[in-house]
Amino acid sequence: MTIILHFVIRTVFIHTLGKSYLGISSLFSNILTMISLADLGVGTAILYKLYEPIAKCDTKRIKALMYFYKWAYRIIGIIAALLGLCFIPFFPIMINDYQKFQALGINAIAIFLLYLLQSVSSYLFFAYKSAIIKANQREYIVNLVGFFTTIVSGIIQIIFLYLFENFFVYVAISVLSVIIQNMCCAIIANRMFPYIKGSSEDRIGKDEIKGIFKDCGALFLYRMNSVVMKSTDNIVLAAFLGMDIVAIYSNYYIFYTTIKTLVNKVFDAVAHGLGNLHALDTSKHEFEVFETIMLIATIIGATTSVGIFVCADEVIKIWLGFDWVIKQPFSLLFGLEMYTLAVRAALSKYRSSMGLFRQSAMRPVLGMIINVLISVGTVKSLGICGVLLGTIAADWLTFMWLDPLIIYKYGFNNKYSIKGYYFRFIKNFLITCVIAVVDYTICSHLVMNNALVSCFCHIAICGISSPIIIIVLSLNSAPGRHLVKIIKNLKK
Repeated sequence: MTIILHFVIRTVFIHTLGKSYLGISSLFSNILTMISLADLGVGTAILYKLYEPIAKCDTKRIKALMYFYKWAYRIIGIIAALLGLCFIPFFPIMINDYQKFQALGINAIAIFLLYLLQSVSSYLFFAYKSAIIKANQREYIVNLVGFFTTIVSGIIQIIFLYLFENFFVYVAISVLSVIIQNMCCAIIANRMFPYIKGSSEDRIGKDEIKGIFKDCGALFLYRMNSVVMKSTDNIVLAAFLGMDIVAIYSNYYIFYTTIKTLVNKVFDAVAHGLGNLHALDTSKHEFEVFETIMLIATIIGATTSVGIFVCADEVIKIWLGFDWVIKQPFSLLFGLEMYTLAVRAALSKYRSSMGLFRQSAMRPVLGMIINVLISVGTVKSLGICGVLLGTIAADWLTFMWLDPLIIYKYGFNNKYSIKGYYFRFIKNFLITCVIAVVDYTICSHLVMNNALVSCFCHIAICGISSPIIIIVLSLNSAPGRHLVKIIKNLKK
């Protein structure tokens, strides 16, 4: 429902405010994603610390960790606000057609300040209290609150866009939505866990705080890598190719954010269970779960990547028109990025649940350097495809092979061979490539008179073929059998 709502909002936005506002909205969203680096990974580090005391019902320690988390988030909110203000003087440099915005009467600074307020709000108004709900494996409650606030605020945004065509009101509604969501989660957390209310007399020790900040230092590099990988795309495009290209790219980017949200929902649902599993269970069962999760990530990655490659241009053409389509090989590269996204998400959740934050912390730094060098170096010659190439190359040259090595070495203590993982990964990727070629060929020839019906048929072909083929070809493996067992239990 929220995905459909986002498409509706985007459509109304384009028809009421146009490319200029869409481009500046996408750019500022990316800048503020970079500012979110002020978090330093504190939230992830605290969640990892909460797993053990929750499993042992140690309320004193939970309360001490939550007290530390509260003050950390307040400081982060202030730092994020200051960092955001530092960006304002560089707008004329960052935005290629900044003078055009001024001529159109678009106040970029005022718009950015509203976006900044929305970002800072995500750290304030008791935002930290949702952590205890998540760590107790009840993140569905936080998701439900987010769902309802998103639906209500989205409907209000559509109404105001139609009636007033006012961008400032549109962003202000988003700010209020974040504040209301945080406060609702805080009320629920207080009722579920009343012992976290008020100040805590217990404090975590200085040595533990040092350990948390060491973890945060490594997490900061990982988060910075993740932000640079995608958030710099619009900044590079805005600086070299202009805001109209940013606007066109942002419509494809909504597929990325949609799929990323779905993928994160899948792995967020099991992440806190994995933390408890690592704290209490045997490594043999944990390894079985790891293999199954990686197979699920492969199925999701294959399905979404093939779907994007085959159907993305068709969807954009029906939705907005031919002028908004970016010609091949853009969709091919974008599909490859979707495959990478699914595998990355699964590996990241497993690594975080094991507390592997500091191992190979320089890997993200290398990824960022590769991404920026290739993106900036190829954007003029290859255009938007050059920017995507930078992101893909950075992931495949660092993350995709190194993070499994870290998990096998430090998480499983070298009890299992990493060669088996690499073999399965290469095999499944090659299978995905074959499925993509076959589906593309079939869909190219299967064209009906009604464009919408034709598009739905193509989406159905891609959505059914990839998971079925990969599951069938994995039936003889341990993760394949484990996955089939899970499916049978769900069926019951």
